[in-house]
Amino acid sequence: MGTEESYIRVWNLHGEALPSVVPSSVNDPPSSSRRLIGHSAPVYSVSFSPSIEGPDNSDASTPSTAPKLLLSSSSDKTIRLWSLETWTCLVVYKGHEGPVWNVRWGPFGHYFATCGWDKTVRVWGQDHISYLRMMIGHDTNVTQVAWHPNGAYVFSASDHSDKTVRMWAFTTGECVRVFSGHTEYITALECSPNGKILASADTGGNIILWDLQKGTQIKRCRGHGKGGIWSLSFSVESTVLVSGGADGTVRLWDIEVPADPYKGGDGEVIGTGGQADASRINGTTGASQTNPAAGVSGKKKGKDTMITPDQISAFPTKKSPVYKVKFTRMNLVMAGGCYIP
Repeated sequence: MGTEESYIRVWNLHGEALPSVVPSSVNDPPSSSRRLIGHSAPVYSVSFSPSIEGPDNSDASTPSTAPKLLLSSSSDKTIRLWSLETWTCLVVYKGHEGPVWNVRWGPFGHYFATCGWDKTVRVWGQDHISYLRMMIGHDTNVTQVAWHPNGAYVFSASDHSDKTVRMWAFTTGECVRVFSGHTEYITALECSPNGKILASADTGGNIILWDLQKGTQIKRCRGHGKGGIWSLSFSVESTVLVSGGADGTVRLWDIEVPADPYKGGDGEVIGTGGQADASRINGTTGASQTNPAAGVSGKKKGKDTMITPDQISAFPTKKSPVYKVKFTRMNLVMAGGCYIP
């Protein structure tokens, strides 16, 4: 987690002491969390290096497959590479002219992408001090960046006045797709594991699914209240999308568009014809459905937020905004937020 106080804190989710190759001293005993200090301004984004699945029959002699590196981006114009074995900063990457809003490792490691206030997207190699590619085309701040699972394409989204999503070829640095449809600030971006669908979300509570091959909009999912959808994540099979928002809810969406989609008054596809089937997530049949009252997602003036029929379920917190959601490889959803007492 990056903080406004310019440090990063890493936790062990099991509460065990974080391993280190450096012997611990009396003044620095083993702990379940570590602080990484080095940035001189707020840290806006962190990204763990990709890890691989461990063997079934592991023992003490089996090497760990956990991430060994962490990237962070900051308002101090730099990206830092940290070792999760020595808990030190290895490299400081400089090149952006202004705050670096987001950083993401590529799907196979080594390469990573960043975006920032200077309207650029940049791709870096772990072993090069300067960037390898600079993608220019957005009119304003670039706040979101994501990778295609094949590592050949990078996606980016720009803020208030631009409101477009762009797809860039890594090998040439050229823009190959521009997706226009959002009318508000884009707050989250995620590509499906099968590489066919891109999901983007905005502050108005809209999620748009895009067909990457055709370059067209598939449908729009609505249900979140205003304030922003801060995180998106696809299930392993790319059939379900989870979203977390400032309205304090985690929501699950059916990705498939049937032959007879449900359309809005302007002919736009806004959902499926019937309620989504939760059995497609957990493998059971006859799973109970939840389609909570629209009021859960916050109130608009004069009317409730419309929920499209492809919402599978919604899980409200008491009042905590949800800043991060993630499908695990076992299709469990993890959600994190800011507790406001």
